[in-house]
Parts: sequence; structure tokens; C-alpha cells
Amino acid sequence: MKGYRLWVIASLALMTNGASLLGFGQGSVGGLARAIEANHNIAHNIERANTLGLMAGNPPVKVAVDFLGPFEVDCMALGMCNALA
Repeated sequence: MKGYRLWVIASLALMTNGASLLGFGQGSVGGLARAIEANHNIAHNIERANTLGLMAGNPPVKVAVDFLGPFEVDCMALGMCNALA
């Protein structure tokens, strides 16, 4: 039983890195981690490019709304345009 731990560790190492040791780099854990990281970086760069494209000097489009926000006052409806001016 002394070599039991060694065989467990060796089998786990073979399962995680066996494909890369045999020359199948795509099936290894390291290859999978690189693919996930590359996909994450691509998605992050696309999102950053879209964000910078929106900030390229074009002001945001102001949508006409039918209601006033909490800090906008319609002085004509209140009849206090002279007092608020």
C-alpha cells in the first residue's frame, strides 16, 4: 500500500496531461484552458470595441419621452415660469 498514493497521483497526471503527452494537444486540459481563455479574450475585446465605438464622439440619441423626469419641471403647467427663470 506504500505505492498507492504514487499510483493515484500518476494516474491523475496521466488523465489530465496524457493527451498532450501523446501529441493530441487539443484534447489536453491545457489546450482546453487556452481555448477558453482565447474565447474570453475575444469576447472581451469585441465588447470593448463596441463600447469605444459608441464613445467615438457621437452623443447618445435622446429619445423623446412623454413624461418628465424627477428633476424636470414644466413651468407652464405650474404657471410659475417667471419665478423659476
